[in-house]
Amino acid sequence: MEKLPKKLGAEYYRGCLSGQGREFYDQLNARLRQQDYSGETVFSLRQPKTAATDCFAAYRALVDDHPEYFFLGFQSEFTHAGRTGTLRYPILYSPANIERVRQQLRRSICRLVRGTGPLPMIEREILVYGRIARKLTFANHQDVRDHNIVGPVLLSCGVCEGQNALLMLCLRRVGIPCIKVYGKTRDGGSHCWTIAWINGSPVHCDVTWDGALEGVVRFNYLNLSDDQIGGDHFAFQGVNIPVCSTGALSYYRYRGLCVGSFRELRERLRADSARGVSPTLLHFSYLPAHGDYPQEIQRAFSKERIAGAHELYANSHLQNYMLRKV
Repeated sequence: MEKLPKKLGAEYYRGCLSGQGREFYDQLNARLRQQDYSGETVFSLRQPKTAATDCFAAYRALVDDHPEYFFLGFQSEFTHAGRTGTLRYPILYSPANIERVRQQLRRSICRLVRGTGPLPMIEREILVYGRIARKLTFANHQDVRDHNIVGPVLLSCGVCEGQNALLMLCLRRVGIPCIKVYGKTRDGGSHCWTIAWINGSPVHCDVTWDGALEGVVRFNYLNLSDDQIGGDHFAFQGVNIPVCSTGALSYYRYRGLCVGSFRELRERLRADSARGVSPTLLHFSYLPAHGDYPQEIQRAFSKERIAGAHELYANSHLQNYMLRKV
């Protein structure tokens, strides 16, 4: 079991900095908490030779640890003379607009976490994750708002960084430690998602790739191990990234949606058909003799004489399938 991050992960990347880097981080954090939007911080340097590297690392760590600092731009500039250094960084919005977004963010988080208080941790997570997946759509307006919480909060859309920021803030609100992690997609594109600690175990959560399909969240990317997510998420392992070794907390395993044989598949489809359940979510924990999961489902339909047209949605890497009656 990985060690739980302190402060629900809100200072996780601070812990990866040098001593001087942590001093820079703390000074920046203090100024931002005091709502100092000057875009400039002056530091006393203990080690001038590494000051630029330490300062840029501190700024990056602060942005990654604190999605609530949505008003910080990505580019920064560091200059120094002797033992005095100055970091300049863009403040993307006016103080009035920052406060407006904060008010909207508070309201949005309250709606997203409502009713989670009495639930076990994993049920809190599932409820919040599902609500966000239904609320947000993927959109890239080539604007910074898509990469922070402004797009998700004000427009209900954004790219991975914006959607992930909202998920992290909501998970922390309901007491779930989490951090931001970077990686690559199959085509080599940059991507980010969340690692959360559920009952002490770190797991991958990618709400961006779990956007609702006709109102249905498939939960393909909730609580995956390194091996499970590694089929289409790459280059995320690193010295500062916890090892996610358990696959038992994935949504399909936790909810008992796995079928381990053709007989179990037939039983699931028969039971759901009799109860009028649609959609049916399935995870195959066995490999059919012919190696074709859609064919296996069609064969089970035929054996059980289940009538009516159905649509099939697949995540072949994870061996997850959704059947929806048309």
